[in-house]
Amino acid sequence: MAVSSDLRTSEARDADRDGPLLELEGVSKYFGQGSGLFGGLQYDPDTFPPISVDRERVEAVDDVSLEIQPGETLGLVGESGCGKSTLGRTILRLLEPTDGEILFRGENLADLSGEELRQMRSELQMIFQDPQSSLDPRMKVGQIIEEPMRAHGMLDDEGREARAKELLEKVGLDPRHYNRYPHAFSGGQRQRINLARALSVDPEFVVCDEPVSALDVSIQAQVLNTMERLQEEFGLTYLFIAHDLSVIRHISDRVAVMYLGHIVEVAEKEELFENPQHPYTKALLESIPVPDPRESGARGVLEGEVPSPTEPPSGCRFRTRCPELIAPEAYDLTEAEWSHTRAFMRAVKRRTFEPMSAAELRREFFGGDLPGGEAGEIVADAIDMIATDSDHGGESADDRSDWTAATDLLLESFAERSICARERPAYDLEPVHGSGAHFAACHRRR
Repeated sequence: MAVSSDLRTSEARDADRDGPLLELEGVSKYFGQGSGLFGGLQYDPDTFPPISVDRERVEAVDDVSLEIQPGETLGLVGESGCGKSTLGRTILRLLEPTDGEILFRGENLADLSGEELRQMRSELQMIFQDPQSSLDPRMKVGQIIEEPMRAHGMLDDEGREARAKELLEKVGLDPRHYNRYPHAFSGGQRQRINLARALSVDPEFVVCDEPVSALDVSIQAQVLNTMERLQEEFGLTYLFIAHDLSVIRHISDRVAVMYLGHIVEVAEKEELFENPQHPYTKALLESIPVPDPRESGARGVLEGEVPSPTEPPSGCRFRTRCPELIAPEAYDLTEAEWSHTRAFMRAVKRRTFEPMSAAELRREFFGGDLPGGEAGEIVADAIDMIATDSDHGGESADDRSDWTAATDLLLESFAERSICARERPAYDLEPVHGSGAHFAACHRRR
């Protein structure tokens, strides 16, 4: 039995398509803090009752809206821990969405359960990051590829074996490897087996969760080229998750950038790489290594750490690290004054400098001249709280309360009064390259 007689061709699928294949509308996934019988319980002997329940939640994915067109590859990129894999698993209902709609060909996957959901799973498949742990070492390759077909009642034993062998050939392996175990293959070959398993039930949409990140660079290109060829042949649609921007640029049609559970920018590939509009996207692109020995110094280094997803920042989630944080309108600050104030505020918050006198602080952060008006008075008060020659400051570790007070004063006066903290940004922009839509979640683009 030939695979081509059972797998729908790209042309056949194109005839059935009208509008987006997958639409996400306000999709969120939150996790509770702690698990098990006593998960979330806290003990404080100074309160009554001394036992309380921690209601904190981790906002792994928050209010994500996206469209994926039939036959395209949407790249999803971002730092580790930003929620990319969680979003992919939520789309496939491997994780239950907390909120939102997941529309596949107009049908809301979030409403499906039982047999309806099981039947739909043949249309939605996944390729996992680790090519070794995602394959059962006790099963032969043929059994691994046939297992999804058996679960969905596809074909008889002879038909499943024929399809498995032809799929092995399609992904670039020898059909005679049908009876081998996974340990006999290299990492790249194992990932090809994963690809054959995903294709066995004739899916239309495949989530690729960093499928080449565990492979050597030379093998990555071979696997990516195989995936592109199979996409064209079988009319597949990919959500391709990765943190390697060179991989994303190679395989994607459009790119979505994710930060701390939010989508911050979406555009066609060329538009995003040549005309990035979000500061986080710019930082990611600047971090790509340049193959030039004359280049020196760190590139694209972001300030500070990623905030906790249990207490994400208000407004723009990137604002606590953003080099383009907008100054509050309440103060008449020049660009230079705001740049100095912002740097001082973040240095105090992170305590990245040794205690020093008030005059030294003025020279270190402001070149000796504080901003004018109310903003300058606030900065002067903060300096007085931490300076070693003031009534408040000191060099001992017992002065944490003064640093905390200075931090609170600066954040409340400047960071929290910025439009970046008060409103969540969302702007549709005119593209410079191509004609596709360009979305950027940055108030600089308002």
